[in-house]
Amino acid sequence: MRFSSFLLKLLTAFAVLTVTGCAGAGVGENSAFAKSSRKAQALAALERPNLAPKDLFAPRQPKRQVRSLAVVGDSLSIGLASELEKSLGSKPGLGFASLGKVSSGLARPDFFDWDRNLDTLARRYRPDAVVIMLGTNDNKPLRFEGGAQIPYATPEWDKAYTARVKRMVEIVRAHNPSAMVFWMGAPVMADDDLNHDLKHINALIRKTMASFDDCHYVDTWPLFSTAGGGFAFSKPDLAGGAPLRARDGVHLTTAGAQTLAGHCQAVLETRITWAPPAPGNVPLADTGV
Repeated sequence: MRFSSFLLKLLTAFAVLTVTGCAGAGVGENSAFAKSSRKAQALAALERPNLAPKDLFAPRQPKRQVRSLAVVGDSLSIGLASELEKSLGSKPGLGFASLGKVSSGLARPDFFDWDRNLDTLARRYRPDAVVIMLGTNDNKPLRFEGGAQIPYATPEWDKAYTARVKRMVEIVRAHNPSAMVFWMGAPVMADDDLNHDLKHINALIRKTMASFDDCHYVDTWPLFSTAGGGFAFSKPDLAGGAPLRARDGVHLTTAGAQTLAGHCQAVLETRITWAPPAPGNVPLADTGV
């Protein structure tokens, strides 16, 4: 009887040690995996959804005074700019400029050259903060002068596209080295294939913004998606349940643009205090394409 009791205790202890040993092995494997391949880590981080923008909401960063704001981008940015201008109109002396081009992106400079047009705007107004919303139209080959192209969904495309995103920041800061950049990610779309592409493009932009000081990626995906991350034409907790998206499953209604602008302004104000213009400064004029 005593032997049976002793044997039972021995088997129980062995089982506990075995389970503990397995748990420890799991941690060891994870640690080894984490250190084994920087490339694997980078790829995993690139595809991981809902990465928080780097330091975007960190209270340790003091807010900066902004006297001028520019909003640029594709058709989704046009409604965003319009609603932001309305909501920020009460800020005393805040300069505001916008530049929007329907169907534009970074993939087709032959259609609309964002390098050239952003340079013109940044040189003229030297904004303290710039909101960019581009990417929705970029799931296509990258075109270059002379007709050369890089196919979409290739490592070469990722590298070249990342360079174009960086170039946008460099253009802004060539005319105002301390300018902050807020890049609005593309929202969820009704088309699943487009969503697959946009998740990848958003991830590239997010990673690129994190490589600059005071440049931030603003995630809009949860704003317009269901609890499961799917497309939502409307949400009961936003705009009183009014339609947020147009019938094409891409563009925003007025309520959707107001929702996006409210989200954008809330993010901006985690980093910005709106300062009156310095004496002699000329307020920005609204521009558009």
